Amino acid sequence: MATTKQAATKNETTTTEASAEAVKSGLSNVEVFLKAQLAHAQKRIEELEGEAGKVVKALDARRVEATKEAQSLWTKFQAGELLTDPRVKELGTKVNAAGTELRKRLDGLQARVVETVGVASQSQLQEINKELSKLSRKVDALLKPIRRNGAAKGSETTPRA
Repeated sequence: MATTKQAATKNETTTTEASAEAVKSGLSNVEVFLKAQLAHAQKRIEELEGEAGKVVKALDARRVEATKEAQSLWTKFQAGELLTDPRVKELGTKVNAAGTELRKRLDGLQARVVETVGVASQSQLQEINKELSKLSRKVDALLKPIRRNGAAKGSETTPRA
């Protein structure tokens, strides 16, 4: 009877050790996967930063040209020449339309950058955090009996002074 209990205890220990190893293996696989995804995302971010730098330089060149033109128009405006010109009124409506279009394009570009990089949105991050919390609780629940059995066995086998 004593050997049967010892054999059952030995089987339980082997099973719990195997499940603990499986949990550790799964966690390391997740870690490797996440590191690979992070490296890929960082590489893509660097590429997008390069592209964004080119766009910024082009926009800066256009800004310089527009500044010069605006300065000459401002001079004419201060002189009172532009207020009566119908082309100025038409230009004003075009500028407003261009500003609206530019805002839409920048919003679209921002959304595409986030989508292309693979960065999770705030709602996706909240979902991931919830899933991680659930998984963490499950792992803790699985490891709790192992810890108890390990602590109980550790106190039984160690001699007391």
